[in-house]
Amino acid sequence: MRILAFEYRDADGWTLEPLKLSAFNLLVGVSGAGKTRIVRAIERICAVALGTKDAEGARGARFAIDFEHDGHACRWEAELEPQVWPPREDNGVTVLDEPPLIRSERLEQGGKPLVERTTERFLFNGQELPRLDRAKSAIAILKEDPAMTPLHVAFSRCIYRALDHMPNHGSQTAASLEKHRRQYGSVAALGADFSHSLHDKAYLLQQLFPESFAEIKEAFREAFPSVIDLGVWQVYDREPDLPDVDRTFLTFITAVEDGVEHPSPFDGIPFSGMSSGMQRYLSFLVHLSFAPRGTVVLIDELESSFGINCLPAATHFLLSRAPDLQLILTSHHPYIIEQIPPDHWKIVTRKGSHVRVLDAAAIPALEEDRSRLDRFTRLINLPEYEQGIQA
Repeated sequence: MRILAFEYRDADGWTLEPLKLSAFNLLVGVSGAGKTRIVRAIERICAVALGTKDAEGARGARFAIDFEHDGHACRWEAELEPQVWPPREDNGVTVLDEPPLIRSERLEQGGKPLVERTTERFLFNGQELPRLDRAKSAIAILKEDPAMTPLHVAFSRCIYRALDHMPNHGSQTAASLEKHRRQYGSVAALGADFSHSLHDKAYLLQQLFPESFAEIKEAFREAFPSVIDLGVWQVYDREPDLPDVDRTFLTFITAVEDGVEHPSPFDGIPFSGMSSGMQRYLSFLVHLSFAPRGTVVLIDELESSFGINCLPAATHFLLSRAPDLQLILTSHHPYIIEQIPPDHWKIVTRKGSHVRVLDAAAIPALEEDRSRLDRFTRLINLPEYEQGIQA
């Protein structure tokens, strides 16, 4: 999927004016202008599409999103029911009776209506269907239909929480590993599945596609030269009475550092003992190195957790993946802003509750023939940047 444009208004009146997006987008602007809320709005749209619990955070919103997938241009509009407030009392017990999520939605493909839905009717490909459960979007309800499956897949390839979810270990069973051996015939197939935790995905890469895992190790070692090896290990959990095929084992990543004595690689630095920069960069490498073309990646505050020693590696890695992935990032950090060409900058401004995003490529002061440092200095002195928030 590639998001072309979207607009959003939440239940509190916070409004994002129509925003056009390209393959690589760096949202810049003063704190409070709305960069994070833009990223969160896209996350909520994806949650509504997939029917996940995070969709509840979008209650009361109205949105429209234009996107491409598999060569088809699509537009999806929806209005969501607001949250009930205040909740009612029943014999002294607070009861929150939320209405169904969807008030109305319309989905077009190639300019032709695919779904037209209100509280009174549900049209799909011009045919009237029973009024299906309004707790979920049409994309989630009809995901098994051949016309809708590609759209559900498109929204499932929008990555946001997976990159920030970094538990200390994962878990597998011997039976599930055997299932995955049959399921993932190529590293591309595994790369397209974002349901695995960081440790489990790294373990599957190591076991099923060792050459691909070696690429991740090499990239990690380039960013952290003190690391001489990286591995994923398994330890059976406490289920001694079960057959081995049914027992659960924990998966966890360790690193071996030069000059640090380790009796065995198994005794290396555990993931929980790594620096936050190491953890986050490893998450980027595992989840994004083999992500399929058209994956949408949302990263708020790219510089978060990265020290100055690994920030260049993280930035370079994302730039290397830019031809295949759609990146929507936010940052305040001068290094990141300087390294990313200005034609990818989107300047976020806000007047009251209305947010507008300006394309930096259209601003003469940011012409490409200037040095990167000069362009950054000019950026932070632009009236559009300095006056990013107005009453």
